[in-house]
Amino acid sequence: MLKIKKEHIEEIKKQGEKGYPYEICGFMLGIIDYEDNIREVKEVYQVENQNKERANDRFEIAPKDYLKVEDYAEKNGIQIIGIYHTHPDHPDRPSQTDLMFAQPDMSYIIMSVNNGKAENWRSWELDLEKNEFKEEKVEVI
Repeated sequence: MLKIKKEHIEEIKKQGEKGYPYEICGFMLGIIDYEDNIREVKEVYQVENQNKERANDRFEIAPKDYLKVEDYAEKNGIQIIGIYHTHPDHPDRPSQTDLMFAQPDMSYIIMSVNNGKAENWRSWELDLEKNEFKEEKVEVI
């Protein structure tokens, strides 16, 4: 389950609308309760989409950005708990490309931005046994 503040969702919406018609991406930072499988977002941290050739339907995070965010999180007593990105003019469900790069114990918010307006969003987590995404329960706090 993912717990996230409304202000974090609003920030992702704002980023998605500003970045339209391209995919934007970033990290969700927070704390994980592994015993109860609950991830709680404390911060969202946008990074640049490194995929310039297909930015309208793909995103890529540079290794240096991943390391920078990981270092920032460690210094602040939190950790990377998930990744968010937008799907311009497409539904808020994962693609096969999203599945290829998914990691366990992470939340994946996908926000649909249609005609420049952020509309729907859902969070997903990887089901390792089936090697597919399943929609994750979300509590907006």
